[in-house]
Amino acid sequence: MGRVRVGVLSDSHDHLTELRRALKVLQEEGAELIIHAGDYVAPFSVAVLAELTIPWFGVLGNNDGEILGIFQKSEGRIKAPFLELEERGFRIFVSHFYQPAKLAFASGHYDLVVYGHTHEAIIKEEGKTILVNPGEVCGLLSGRPTVALCDLEKRVAKLLDI
Repeated sequence: MGRVRVGVLSDSHDHLTELRRALKVLQEEGAELIIHAGDYVAPFSVAVLAELTIPWFGVLGNNDGEILGIFQKSEGRIKAPFLELEERGFRIFVSHFYQPAKLAFASGHYDLVVYGHTHEAIIKEEGKTILVNPGEVCGLLSGRPTVALCDLEKRVAKLLDI
């Protein structure tokens, strides 16, 4: 295993300015992998992610409308209804929804479990597993656009304002 810094975001809801700012913040913080937990809404939001020079992946959310276009624009990086990744020996589970994430978190099988949907930023640790809801990129409900940065080697996660 080696150091893996994962940038986590969710619920961008077509707010392209905030999405670009979120990705810039995560890259400046040294993210080596980006995970989006859904609710892009349209393919042109996915196009912003497709500009990244670092690896990125994501899942569909409940507000994603043009699903075929989203899948095509992601070139296979966006999955539904969940995503499992292994990055340098670390296991990652991603779902837009809390219930599957809660079960994955309780299993102890993963190093990082990510979800979105609620727009409510949460970081919780139990054993070797970190549970993260990065809040909302769009800032529509909370008025506070946020993302999260997770260092899987150090087993720490922090929220970042964008």
